[in-house]
Amino acid sequence: MAIVSGIWFRSCLYLLCVVAATRAAIDRSQEATYKLIYEDIKTIVGCYRRFNGTHEIGCTTGMNGNVGVIHYVNSTESFDWLINSGSHDPYIPLIPSTFFVGSTIKRLVNSGKVNGIMVAQADLSDVQSYPPNGFSPELKCPNAESSMYKDDPKYSCEKHQFNLDGNGILFEDLKMPVMLLKSQEEVDKVMDCYLAHNVPSGGDNASEPSLPLCAAELKAFMHAAGNSEICLRRNNLIRNFSPSQYCQELGGYSSLAFLKETPKDTSRNKTIVIISRTDSSSLFEMMQPGASSPAASMAILLSVAETLKRRRDEILSAGYNVLFLALTGESFDYIGSQKLVYDMQRDFFPNKTSNSARMNLADVHLIIELSQFVQLGRGLSSKIFYHTDPNTKSSFQSIPDFITKLEATSPSLNVVFGAASADQPLPPSSSQVFIRGLESTGVPVIVLADYNTKFKTEYYNSYLDTPEIQGVFPNRSAVQYNETSDIAKVLANVSTGISDAVVMYTTNASADSSYKADSDTVHHVLYCLLISPDCDLFHTVLAPKDVSVVNGTTTPFPFYVSVFSAGVSTQHIQKLMLQMLAYFTGDETDLSEKDCVDVSSSPTSTFWINGRSFANGTRQNMCIKSTAQYHAASSPAFEIEGYNFSSGLYSTWTESVWPNVDAFHVRIFLKPSPEVELASMVAGITLFIVAAIVAVLVQRRAAILFPSHSTPETLTTGS
Repeated sequence: MAIVSGIWFRSCLYLLCVVAATRAAIDRSQEATYKLIYEDIKTIVGCYRRFNGTHEIGCTTGMNGNVGVIHYVNSTESFDWLINSGSHDPYIPLIPSTFFVGSTIKRLVNSGKVNGIMVAQADLSDVQSYPPNGFSPELKCPNAESSMYKDDPKYSCEKHQFNLDGNGILFEDLKMPVMLLKSQEEVDKVMDCYLAHNVPSGGDNASEPSLPLCAAELKAFMHAAGNSEICLRRNNLIRNFSPSQYCQELGGYSSLAFLKETPKDTSRNKTIVIISRTDSSSLFEMMQPGASSPAASMAILLSVAETLKRRRDEILSAGYNVLFLALTGESFDYIGSQKLVYDMQRDFFPNKTSNSARMNLADVHLIIELSQFVQLGRGLSSKIFYHTDPNTKSSFQSIPDFITKLEATSPSLNVVFGAASADQPLPPSSSQVFIRGLESTGVPVIVLADYNTKFKTEYYNSYLDTPEIQGVFPNRSAVQYNETSDIAKVLANVSTGISDAVVMYTTNASADSSYKADSDTVHHVLYCLLISPDCDLFHTVLAPKDVSVVNGTTTPFPFYVSVFSAGVSTQHIQKLMLQMLAYFTGDETDLSEKDCVDVSSSPTSTFWINGRSFANGTRQNMCIKSTAQYHAASSPAFEIEGYNFSSGLYSTWTESVWPNVDAFHVRIFLKPSPEVELASMVAGITLFIVAAIVAVLVQRRAAILFPSHSTPETLTTGS
């Protein structure tokens, strides 16, 4: 019995080895065959689907991808040939970024001959590769559906548009994939294949090229479809059966800090609110460089916070407080500000469980919002325009009083603060949400920007909103962390002007030249946001356990809001903004790491941070006490039971879920002629039929072909 068991075990082991070896051989064979047919294009980013309460926008493919013949479109002639003459459709055009503009995209999408688009943009630092007239996929009126002027006959979007370069592609349902090729090596692969097979002998576009042709397969399958209401309903249907989802709401965490915390059961009236957004958007995944917006305004906000902290006692003694707000989700119908105002209206701000005083809209004495400052980076002008709401500005004496103080700071700063055109609305801004939130009286608002009647940047909310094109850092490779840039000096003057105006307004004191904003701080913030997160400032403000997020990270973090369920663990900009606000508004303590914990009865928070570095490379960890805290940037639409998604009252933006593995994929291959494909199919069918006939014949004649042999014992017995 033991012998039989041993034989059986060895047989099974042998069989398993044979199966494993066969499987490995098959895998190697499949891989080898795959490489003979396809070549993967790996360094890519894709466009994807988003939804609001009524529409779907963006890109998707079939479950198995979209296939088309590659055609290089770099001129009007090549474009016209594809649309009017090409007969091997569907096509997938390869377009250099100089030709990737709104009109081109719309004509390709509407042609009926295109199955996807590839964009060649290998080097974002090369501004010569940018479209010469700009590329802003945003609407001409950003956030038009949430504008306080939506139904205003005098100031609606139809009457005044701030983003004149916007082509609206970001909000189009493109119904096909759009892929950005980020590596020159990958671009060269596609071009080599195109030049070898798709250019006819008579010259490019002269005549129809002959088969086989170089083709591409683009894959970017999105799970969701329809609109936010539909996909969220589908989420609820499958929740009990599967953890999978079709879409997730956009959102994240805004950051805030008061100049001084106010104990519970005391008033917060006479609070000046200074706002910057912290997010941007673009057509492509994780490609939101945000140089013109929001990086510069974030740097100014932090600089003003640092400067006013040194004059905190003067402001507080005069009975005022200052709230610094870094709002996220503002690119998608003001998610962060809508949630904040919604909580103020319900007496939940700063948060439901805080032991600090509550704040509502009536406590807002004045809002100062920081918009765009790209013109300063280009050196075109040093004028800053202040915008006000034409419908409510006459109701608030605080607006002209503050403007008087602001203008008084100009002579000493080489920065001119001047009025924007009077007969125009507020530009797209978070402040509009605050005004709408207190419709009976409105809220006093001043928006500061480098533009008057229209945006200066031609790349608003674009993947090309880079520090190079905006003049923030024209030569990225030459920028040093410890060498203060010219743009930082100008923005520091803007910060000084705002800070001085706040102090003069609240205390009636004169400007004090000894309290100037630190241009090094502005430069460091810009460097860390736009050049490399692996910088001393980020290492200083993060907790020791979180420093690994920036260690060795040389690619700037994107400014995209992301999905709310991701939390701050993956939304690095939001985490870093909170830490910087805590650092610049907080006070150092002598608490140990063990004692550096939040006390439930305290209105302030404690932050154990890595601390400043010393010459020998070491750091002194420290405990910071600050009023800085998160505020959820989650649209009220998703928490109001039975909310009408088509009402337009609150943001309803969601993002489609896509497969985790191989979600965005591009591969190229040779597409044979229909005759070759037909011949291959016929040959395969013929081979199958022949093999089947042979198998049947062999089975029927098995006794003849494979006769059984009797043993000698059998022969003896038979005789």
